[in-house]
Amino acid sequence: MRKSALALICLCFLTASSSAQSNWGLRGNIGVEKKIAKGLEAGLEANYHQTDNFRNTDRWSVGASVGKRLYRNEAKTFSIKASLGYKYMNVYHDWSTKYKDDAEGVENRLDPQYYISNGYDFNLNNAYVDTRNRVTASLQAALEVGQFKISLRESYQYTHTDSAEYTKDKYRVDNTGQWTIKTEQDGKSPSDSRKLRSRISVDYNIPHWKYDPFVSYEIFNGIDNGFRTEKSRLTAGVEFSFNKMHNFEVAYMWQNQHDDDEPAGSFICLSYKFDF
Repeated sequence: MRKSALALICLCFLTASSSAQSNWGLRGNIGVEKKIAKGLEAGLEANYHQTDNFRNTDRWSVGASVGKRLYRNEAKTFSIKASLGYKYMNVYHDWSTKYKDDAEGVENRLDPQYYISNGYDFNLNNAYVDTRNRVTASLQAALEVGQFKISLRESYQYTHTDSAEYTKDKYRVDNTGQWTIKTEQDGKSPSDSRKLRSRISVDYNIPHWKYDPFVSYEIFNGIDNGFRTEKSRLTAGVEFSFNKMHNFEVAYMWQNQHDDDEPAGSFICLSYKFDF
């Protein structure tokens, strides 16, 4: 059974990575959770994300959450839990380019040297950081069947992004091949986004073994654009703990679409949580 569970994780890893983009990154999480009362718990966490094949910081965040068990049957095999969380985030945006003419086959976001070598006018938007405040409300149902635990979580996610300023370099070339570079201030206005996140996960408790494999799949639907599916995630990994206080998670995650919130690609996920 152990071999079957590990084979399932490897299959998910290979299937996702074969179709994932070339971008690789890291997602690290460290947290602490305290049981306040029966069925009630609160926690703090800090996150750090890397992208661009582990070269650049994508974001960091700190947050707090509270969770309350609403129902559990006598056999303790079925439960319903509600959670509320808040995150403060710093999100890093790398430089980008925008082509200003109308020649066929010329794209945006290419290296500046490409436009310079070919004599194309373009804008270079320099790197900047924006800050965000995020609130999440979740409802999760979990069912245990033998050694399996199946859970379904629905989350409402609201994010407010503050305004941000950055410099824009406007590269223009004249008929003689001479370049002029004009630097201007530009920026982004404040914005809000609302998403519905739906996740299903399956955990397997291997008897007499501390490493428990899991697989999950999550989709993000944009509430602001008619519940259109914006992206999805596939995650597979293992959970293990020591003394029921030190809990670890190691996983591989594949995200299929890039958006303003985070990049697509493959990610190594490392997590530690202290329970007391």
